[in-house]
Amino acid sequence: ARASPERPDGSTISLGLSLADRPIPRINAARTAQPPRRPCGRDARKASEAQMWCKNVLVAYDGSTAARKAIDLAYSIAEEEPDATFVFVHVMKLYAVGAGAENVLIEDANETFEELKRLVAGLGERASVEMLRGSSPAELILRCAKDRDCDLIVMGSRGRGGVKGYLGSVSYAVVQGSPVAVLITKEEA
Repeated sequence: ARASPERPDGSTISLGLSLADRPIPRINAARTAQPPRRPCGRDARKASEAQMWCKNVLVAYDGSTAARKAIDLAYSIAEEEPDATFVFVHVMKLYAVGAGAENVLIEDANETFEELKRLVAGLGERASVEMLRGSSPAELILRCAKDRDCDLIVMGSRGRGGVKGYLGSVSYAVVQGSPVAVLITKEEA
């Protein structure tokens, strides 16, 4: 047995064991390691290529406030991932309606599409803009994401006609049917 160092009053305590007789336990480095530091300077570009979390992002836009936030998020991703490319889509939902109503719907879709082109012009060649036409927006978005090999879909929580506070039917269907990650942006409360 080994004695511990003296106390301030001069007495000692016997520990009853010797650490010299026991093996030193190994510490699991994975559990105690500090998170890696973000590289800077020339090494930052190499590291960002290795750590890229999305390469091709589909962003759905319908003109709603939540969809505008999806575009803002796309710009944030573009800053973080300099090699990411973006596919911005607007869906022109086709209805079986009379000719007069159809013209109004087409004009509205074209205005929203032109607005989308203006909003994403800052991304230059990294962005493509497409108008999807059909009766099921969720299916069109999912098919486009698959055809364009997207690894992330970004969209608003609900369109212009949705009930505030709930996930819209299109965003819900995309979340349920997507084989890739879906990021949903919300309107401010």
